[in-house]
This record gives sequence, structure tokens and C-alpha cells, in this order.
Amino acid sequence: MIVCSCNALSDRHVRTHLANAPTMPRTVRDTFRSCGKTPGCGRCARTLRCLLRDALAERAGDVAQINPEVQRSAA
Repeated sequence: MIVCSCNALSDRHVRTHLANAPTMPRTVRDTFRSCGKTPGCGRCARTLRCLLRDALAERAGDVAQINPEVQRSAA
């Protein structure tokens, strides 16, 4: 599904990019930059924020599985 019509970004492209990014973007603007794009009209910001939040949570879960200390400090 296209989430950003200004840049023709699909949710699959964004998810794949976020999963493979060496440094996780922290903001929608950072996400655009890391994809080599620039924000346009802004209608996609809410959807991109959700994709970014999900990717951050998934990466945090991966870290917690690798390093149990992260789970203990979060509890």
C-alpha cells in the first residue's frame, strides 16, 4: 500500500528499510532522510509514525532477547 504519494513510498518499502537500517531513525523526518526522500504534503506523517513506532518496538524486543539485562532494567 502506498503510504506517501508525494514520494511513492509503500509501507513494504518503509518497513524493509527500517528493519535493515544500520541506525534506526527516531523521527518521521529522519525516516524520510534515511530513505533518500524529503517530506511533501505531510498527510503520511501519522502512518509513518506508526510504522516507525512498530519498528522501534520490534528492534527493542530483539535487543531484549539478545541481552536479558534490557528486560530487567525495563521492568
